[in-house]
Amino acid sequence: MTEHPQKPVTKAKPTTTRPKKSYRASQKREMTRAFKQDAFESAAWKVFSGIGLDAATVRDIVALSNVSPGSFYNYYKTKEAIFDIILVKVAQRVRSAARLARSEEDNLDAMLQKSQCAAFRELLSIHGAPHFLELNQHHIRAKLFNMSETREMLDDLKQNLLKRVPMKNTSPERMDFIATAVLTTTLEGLLYIARNPLVDIDQTSRLTAGMAAAGIHAAAAAAG
Repeated sequence: MTEHPQKPVTKAKPTTTRPKKSYRASQKREMTRAFKQDAFESAAWKVFSGIGLDAATVRDIVALSNVSPGSFYNYYKTKEAIFDIILVKVAQRVRSAARLARSEEDNLDAMLQKSQCAAFRELLSIHGAPHFLELNQHHIRAKLFNMSETREMLDDLKQNLLKRVPMKNTSPERMDFIATAVLTTTLEGLLYIARNPLVDIDQTSRLTAGMAAAGIHAAAAAAG
């Protein structure tokens, strides 16, 4: 019988696990998306605080962003859509500043004064904010009370008012009205400062807070 020589056994080469290219591609797409959105929103802020939403065009925003027009329409569709996003981000900053300042005070008048002063200062710390407010105030008034961020602000405010003022007999509807009136007074203070950038912020916050506090005390007395 003829013996056949055995074939040498070849060892399998160790396999090395490589990161999936799809993961890298996905990560890169997300980074690119974030970069483009930041560029568009930064450009839109400059346009809206320079000439206002009514006069602005998508072309103005795209030209300042140095990103392609096609990318803009992929993310926003309209100039109003990017305006709404910017307004939400501004509202979030103001809410955080006011809530932090409000938590430090037990007295109603001091609580309102500190929270409104913090809101004024936070907004004015944003470059171009006074012009943004002044040029777009009619849009801000129309949109503000339909935003979820505003509803959250009102809920925060109602909880804080109930802790500091005896209003157990006040109906939920009346509490909504009181909180909305306080927020409206704060908005008017912001618009006043926007139109008068050299005005004293502390003095203005004392004025607006005093007006709001007087209304709250009157409402509490009527409910009691």
